[in-house]
Amino acid sequence: MHFRGYLAHRDRVEVVAAVDPSADRRRWVTTTFGISETFDSIGTALEGVDFDTAVVSTPSHVRLEAVTELAASGKHLFVEKPLADSVESATEIVGIAAGANVELAVNQNFRYHYAFTQAREAIRSGRIGRPVSIDHRELMWREVVGWRAEQQHHALSVMGVHWFDGFRYMLDREADWLTATTHRSPLQAVMGETDASVHLRFGDVGVNYTHSFASRIESVETIVVGEQGALRLDYDQVEIHTSDGLEKVINPWSGLAKPESAYLGLNDLLTAVDRGTKPTNSGRDNLQTLSLLEGAYRSAVSGETVTFSEGLL
Repeated sequence: MHFRGYLAHRDRVEVVAAVDPSADRRRWVTTTFGISETFDSIGTALEGVDFDTAVVSTPSHVRLEAVTELAASGKHLFVEKPLADSVESATEIVGIAAGANVELAVNQNFRYHYAFTQAREAIRSGRIGRPVSIDHRELMWREVVGWRAEQQHHALSVMGVHWFDGFRYMLDREADWLTATTHRSPLQAVMGETDASVHLRFGDVGVNYTHSFASRIESVETIVVGEQGALRLDYDQVEIHTSDGLEKVINPWSGLAKPESAYLGLNDLLTAVDRGTKPTNSGRDNLQTLSLLEGAYRSAVSGETVTFSEGLL
């Protein structure tokens, strides 16, 4: 996804190398995308090629080591989600980047790939009045193999982190508290949860979120109820329902355009570097998203409500 997104914007991004310990994967990169320079470690890449920004798409449980080495070499960082496996570790990563004076952004690409951007614009322009509630569900049958299946946390870490971030982004506010339950289906060979039910409060806006990787019914939909209207959104579009009727706004970054959503996240970082500002998808901003993720896991274990201070645990 990253390669396809970046290679479509050669005027903005030059992919100079790929790093992977697997020789097979390095050959795949060269054959598929024409990336001639490949390396088996970050250290050899730092010695062998010049670059400004690193895209870190390692599994989250080995991300700290990669970020530390790259930041120490002065490289700006675009990191896959979740940024880390805990808020504590993510805070450490944010501190490392700040200490090295490099910018850090997180690929929360569903801000674009799902119709959250269009919904955010509709809310901010007052199309539906003050938001009152949100109902969101993602139901599917999704089995995985490899390292993801071996992690303590599963469905919420894989997809819930997108939805938590999307709620924040769409409402442009932070959560006060949440409560959650999780379940692991005996029909899937994973260590972590396959199902979750979460209720969040963003001030006076309640969000009900139902998630399943073990559902025989498939559905992905978000409904935002406002005092003057309502929104229905999915990947492809947002419907704006008001007393004037129905308006549909197409999301140009859904479906096969998903690689473009990765580029847009990277470009947010590059633009911030150019202007000397902070990216909207910064690592520091992402601490609020990870706080919701970790808060949901804490609530599921304790059975109690988890509260936040300015969106942070």
